[in-house]
Amino acid sequence: METKHQERNVTIQLHSLIRHPGQAEEKHFIQADGAIIDKKGKKYLVYEESMDGQNTRTMIKLDHLDAFIMRNGSVTMRLPFNEKNETNGSYGNGPTSFPLNVRTKKLEFTEEQDGANGQFHVQYGLYANEEKLGTYELTITYTEGTK
Repeated sequence: METKHQERNVTIQLHSLIRHPGQAEEKHFIQADGAIIDKKGKKYLVYEESMDGQNTRTMIKLDHLDAFIMRNGSVTMRLPFNEKNETNGSYGNGPTSFPLNVRTKKLEFTEEQDGANGQFHVQYGLYANEEKLGTYELTITYTEGTK
């Protein structure tokens, strides 16, 4: 018997802090409506961003041991996170795509007992050919319902 997945509408708040070598620190905030999906005991957060008429769908596997961010649309990206091992990811914009190395420093996921509200936090460095591209800190909070 196949188990169906459970999906709930959520409001998402995403705070990011970006530090590129030799540049001023960048802070970004996004609020979006999306869904939290519980599939086979794993949690996934899904939402869509629209910028300059271009849409990008984002899916985040929420876990404190093994997580990822995957984006498809005007930007394509796959960043796997694991505190114990360096992982291989990718980033693309249009026809150009290049491999990345992801070094996860901190990975946390907490949720309320009912699973309708939670927070995901990750700190990581991105590298291309052993050259440090920057350090990133991302905090995502989701709350059941939409505003």
